[in-house]
Amino acid sequence: MARRPTNLRNDAMTKKQLEDLERNLSMLSPIMVQEKYKQLADRCRFLELPTPRVMQELVAAWKVLWKWRR
Repeated sequence: MARRPTNLRNDAMTKKQLEDLERNLSMLSPIMVQEKYKQLADRCRFLELPTPRVMQELVAAWKVLWKWRR
């Protein structure tokens, strides 16, 4: 049975930090946000177990891109 590593750090962003990140991303151009999203997706793909902060940043970038799609 696989065991989860016990030395993971919890570097999750607070709600305020997450809102600031989404606001800052929404001020960038769509091309820059797409690049940021690709970089974050690569980090999640190649890390053995991505940290909560990386996942939050990925979701924030995805939300901004999705809002622009409408």
